[in-house]
Amino acid sequence: MKQWYLVMAVPAAAILLLTAMVGCVANTADLKIMVQGPDGPLSGAKVVSNAQPEGQLKLTGITAADGFVTFSGIKTGNYEFTVSRFDYESKEVSYKVVAGHMQVTATLAKVPD
Repeated sequence: MKQWYLVMAVPAAAILLLTAMVGCVANTADLKIMVQGPDGPLSGAKVVSNAQPEGQLKLTGITAADGFVTFSGIKTGNYEFTVSRFDYESKEVSYKVVAGHMQVTATLAKVPD
């Protein structure tokens, strides 16, 4: 009789562990932000989170040559970012990040001469 309980306990523990792991993955996202100006994608733009979900570290990134910066495995929830680049006006943007892969765009205006 004791052996039967052990056989049932191992699969039950494995199911609980897998359920917990799937729950963690379901609450994360990959956020890809494209920063563009009037003439197209902007490389070298700084993207910094000012507000993020509880427990999420502050996010900071610089756009690549294609204008994108990607934050992978971040918590889902509401984020506020400041997007800036030399010779362009800084911009505050907010996004509600949901599980999975998201792509959004932030457009910066040139600083007037």
